[in-house]
Amino acid sequence: MKKLQETTRKLIQSEKLASLGMLSAGVAHEINNPLNFIQGGLQLLEQGLEDEKELKFEATPCLNVMKEGLRRASIIVKSLNHFSRDTETMNESCDLHQILNNSLVMLQPKLKYKGEVKKLFTSEKLVISGNEGKLHQAFLNIISNAEQAIQKDGLITISTIKKKKRIYVEIADNGIGITKENLKKISDPFFTTKPVGKGTGLGLSITYKIIEEHKGIIKVSSKPGKGSKFVISFSEK
Repeated sequence: MKKLQETTRKLIQSEKLASLGMLSAGVAHEINNPLNFIQGGLQLLEQGLEDEKELKFEATPCLNVMKEGLRRASIIVKSLNHFSRDTETMNESCDLHQILNNSLVMLQPKLKYKGEVKKLFTSEKLVISGNEGKLHQAFLNIISNAEQAIQKDGLITISTIKKKKRIYVEIADNGIGITKENLKKISDPFFTTKPVGKGTGLGLSITYKIIEEHKGIIKVSSKPGKGSKFVISFSEK
């Protein structure tokens, strides 16, 4: 049992590293954009310096541009830090809205070329007890699958609601959908419909395991050509 648990842990970590590798190029580009904000602001300040004490123009707009660049870069780095955490504790306070937003930040480089993401979040704060890093991995996997399913001008809708002490997260897309036959297999380890080299078939299998560890339930419905819908529910903390 110990060997099985250790093997499972390594599989989860290797899939997380594979996801980070897949996202790294896009995330690097996204970080580069706010850094360009900062660089541009600095160049303006340098050009405006007459001497060490006086500027030829108002410096506030330049400083605001640099602050915005730092803010954007900070959001991206924080999102990556949450995702890459490797702890086994299951008693962290996990803000589901924050986790969903962090996942969208990491996938933004891919999503912005594929279509629209619509967020229909309840105004209530949704917090469950669990492992923040693992939940980031689970939701990133589901949203990533939705991104891969949609075509140009696609739509991903993420809704959250609380009913009778249960929290519901619904992630729906209008993508290519899943056949009835494959729908039964999506939680099986190593099952994938992607070409060789494009996927390990571990993403959704690990996602199911993570949600199960958090005493959650996943329900999936899909029709080929009509899209898919994942509904994940948890007990309120």
